[in-house]
Amino acid sequence: MIVLGIETSGRSGSIAVVRDQVVLGETELSATGRRHARTLVPEIGQLLKELNLKMSQLDGIAVSIGPGSFTGLRVGIVCAKTLAYALQTPLIAVDTFLAIAENSGVTDCPLYVIDDALRGDVYAGAYQRGEDGTWTCESPPALTSMDEFLHRLPPESMISGPGVGKLSEDLKGRKLVVESRRCPLAKQIALIGERRLISQDVDDFWTAEPHYIRRSAAEEKAEQSLQAD
Repeated sequence: MIVLGIETSGRSGSIAVVRDQVVLGETELSATGRRHARTLVPEIGQLLKELNLKMSQLDGIAVSIGPGSFTGLRVGIVCAKTLAYALQTPLIAVDTFLAIAENSGVTDCPLYVIDDALRGDVYAGAYQRGEDGTWTCESPPALTSMDEFLHRLPPESMISGPGVGKLSEDLKGRKLVVESRRCPLAKQIALIGERRLISQDVDDFWTAEPHYIRRSAAEEKAEQSLQAD
């Protein structure tokens, strides 16, 4: 099977194509943030052209579903849903933290993936590597206070994710994944997507939505204003 992976959960992003669990090609997106919307489709087209592939040859579209940045996730999933609908190709929405776990290089201990949720909170999910080398989610990403996260963290665990750098002061003395392996890559999104596609574990492109956990401050403020009125 040939699967396209789209990863835009952060300010930067990437795309990749895999076939039979082999990475055929990958590209780091040249734009950041909102500019993904202008460059994403042309860059997908260019990557496929370099691989001598056509859009119609794609067997599935895998997209990073979050947690991550509001703008990046919206751009990525709208693009993926549009392609899946236009091509009548299955959509696979992939847990961003699971892709980070697969990129971690950790082999023999529990792994927690975190991102900074601001206001003293973190998004945290727990992951475990199986004997076959693939990762499963033991505890889905959830919003918690940093103090509660550290209190419950098993001492033998490793920590990864984009929040590690931002929260380095709070994480002193903890076991941390090296910086180069803390972010999701499109090739992991595509590889996970292909495995799920083979298992027929796909998503409805009408209802698939980004996984924010916490809404933006602007959205929360708007709801508070409505409640006050």
